[in-house]
Amino acid sequence: MKMELPVRFQKNDRLYLAGVVLSGLLEALLIILQMYVISGIADAVFLKGMPVSAVQNEFFVLALLMAGVVVSARLGGWLADGLAFSVKDAVASLLLDKMDRLGGVYGSGTDSGSCMMLLTDGVERLEEFFARLLPQAVKTALVPVLFFIFIFPVDWVSGLLLLITVPIIIAFMMLIGRFSKSASEKQWRVLNRISGYLHDAMVYLPWLKLWGKAEESAAQVEKLANDFRVRTLKVMQVAFLSAFVLEFFTMIGVALVAVTLGVRLVEGMVDFQMALFVILLAPEFYVPLRTLGGKYHDSIRAMSALKDISAFLNRAEPVRGNDAVIFQKAPAVELNQAGYRYADSGFTLQNINLRLEAGTNTVIFGESGCGKSTLLGLVSGMKLADTGTVSWDGTDVKQLSLNNVREQIGFIGQEIYVFSGSVYDNIILGDGTITKEMVEEACVKLGFDRVVEKLEQGYDTMLGEGGRGLSGGQKRMLGIARIFVRNKYLVVCDEPLAGLDYISERMVYQALQTLLEGRTALLVSHREEIVHLADQIYWMEDGCLKKSGKTI
Repeated sequence: MKMELPVRFQKNDRLYLAGVVLSGLLEALLIILQMYVISGIADAVFLKGMPVSAVQNEFFVLALLMAGVVVSARLGGWLADGLAFSVKDAVASLLLDKMDRLGGVYGSGTDSGSCMMLLTDGVERLEEFFARLLPQAVKTALVPVLFFIFIFPVDWVSGLLLLITVPIIIAFMMLIGRFSKSASEKQWRVLNRISGYLHDAMVYLPWLKLWGKAEESAAQVEKLANDFRVRTLKVMQVAFLSAFVLEFFTMIGVALVAVTLGVRLVEGMVDFQMALFVILLAPEFYVPLRTLGGKYHDSIRAMSALKDISAFLNRAEPVRGNDAVIFQKAPAVELNQAGYRYADSGFTLQNINLRLEAGTNTVIFGESGCGKSTLLGLVSGMKLADTGTVSWDGTDVKQLSLNNVREQIGFIGQEIYVFSGSVYDNIILGDGTITKEMVEEACVKLGFDRVVEKLEQGYDTMLGEGGRGLSGGQKRMLGIARIFVRNKYLVVCDEPLAGLDYISERMVYQALQTLLEGRTALLVSHREEIVHLADQIYWMEDGCLKKSGKTI
């Protein structure tokens, strides 16, 4: 299987890999010496009738060799784990950097569930490849050569038999591996679909219930899970078949060597010690091939993940300029015949014409999957239109750097991530220009101070990772405070009232009302309550935007 690695091995990685290979060669050499000592002891005691006391030194050497085998195997495992950890760390950094350059989920062209799948399970799967399969493949190419160096001078006939069986085993491994690879890649794709679907289903669960689609969604999850079960069983069937073939041909190879050696030993054509030495080495000769077969099947999903990671890292990035704008007031945003197409699904936004007047609020309604979030990405500059233009105060967004775009917009979504730290730290996010007085003033205007006052230590109250200690509405208020204190003049909101109880909804609504005053904002929502914030309302359906009218 041809595979492009998503990273180039660094110096430490090459040292790790070299260490794994050398430790494997050392382990094989010690096993060969161990078998030689065992054959010598057996020849001396059982054939020549020497007392056990006469071979005490050989037993001591054997013990040292056995300890050396264990130590070299442990050393190889430790180095392989180090290689895998180093590569996983590098790949995760590359993925995060790539997602950052693509503009996050809004700009990546990949659903958030698939992105999370690559970053979590995909990266973890690489350990099976880099810590298990890759070192074993290198050792399998070198260790049998070491065995041949010792076997051929002793008995060239046995060496020739072993040499003949190797290509046969490799041919069957390749044949079965092709079926196994196909089955495992289908299994990985199904797992990827399940991950993305479950993530989106959990995010939009309140709306699925509201629109009566929850049972339909559950049936789809059940269908995907059953498909994954079937794919998994097929992978296991192929894996068992592969193990059987490897064991069968290994048994045949060892039997051929044993029979020919036995006949020649009876006829006096070969020495007993050398015959026993070759017999003991024959099973060990096939161990690297058998191990590689097992590692290959364990690593097929890792190779599928590696393929997806490589494809993601090679994805074309939007071509952006290096210009910058700094809003001193609310900007006007205009989309002129803007279009965007998803290459994987074929979904398209078509000829979007939309103008957000400076200081006005625009609300977009529409069913899930109609393109609202894509439009949000275009307006925010995180996605770049394939056709047409998106401009801020007459400046084409494509001419602006991604960092500058991020600095000018404020985003409020359904999930506001809270870091482990105080309320104050979670609002300023390391920005030293924001003082505590500025935070307190912003929270008073938003009404968030009433929430903070109820906390044990006010603004110094420590919050747990992910927002432990705050409700969903309170976390959304904290996210609004982050934008308000930075005075962002362009704000985009993705379902800002979703999943909230009545009291939390009113609290967030009032804070939004304060935040959006004098700012240009685009809000997408299912909630009709949001219309009272709107200066203009649109309806989106199948990627097309339709004017709905104006709020009272």
